[in-house]
Amino acid sequence: MNSEQQNSQTEDQWEDLYRLGLGAPRYPNSHAVRWLFGNFTRQKISPPHLLDIGTGMGRHAIMMTKEGFQVSATDHSQTAIDKASEWATQEGLDITFSQATAEKQPFLDQSFDGILCYGVLYYLSPVKFTQAVREIHRLLKTGGKTFVMVKNDRDVRKMKAEISAPHQYKVSGKAEGQPWNNEAGMTLTLLPKSEIIKYFSDFSSLRIEEVTSTLMDGKYLEAAWLIYAQK
Repeated sequence: MNSEQQNSQTEDQWEDLYRLGLGAPRYPNSHAVRWLFGNFTRQKISPPHLLDIGTGMGRHAIMMTKEGFQVSATDHSQTAIDKASEWATQEGLDITFSQATAEKQPFLDQSFDGILCYGVLYYLSPVKFTQAVREIHRLLKTGGKTFVMVKNDRDVRKMKAEISAPHQYKVSGKAEGQPWNNEAGMTLTLLPKSEIIKYFSDFSSLRIEEVTSTLMDGKYLEAAWLIYAQK
């Protein structure tokens, strides 16, 4: 199976999960909240324009809009976009939702002050991962900031997977009640820090932090890169 087929299979699995109402947490991640308020100021006139790439069912887009920011949001899944749009309507919020892949966004150059892409890019092949990072760079205004989270090559998903290509792992193993079970059959791109630095080399500043947690009394490790970059 080539990378295009792998991406298509992963997208189909996510579409099924969204139809079932699974695979998308409802509450915003605390790291995303800290990034938002640590870098952007709420203002009634000309609020910062933010983009949420891979919005899922809209948890971060909803939160950012409620806090007074102008928000656009995209996801490859039309089902996810429909559910996020329905939620925003129920909340009386004005959010521009669009169906689009991370590597091909429907916006003009330098459209955004900030871009959030949380837990998305590691589901792409290395080629599309590269394209998505270039899209983020293209869409940011000069001085604009992005926050990206991806699982890394120390994560339990690697331990529960078969190597299919360099830095690519097809998840195969399951354990009752564990968070990677929905990803069984998906091929993930799990990168060391040295590769992340290469992917984000076009940005003027880059900070990478690792965040970890354990599962099942320390039996499994979840590990992710928190990537903070400025154009």
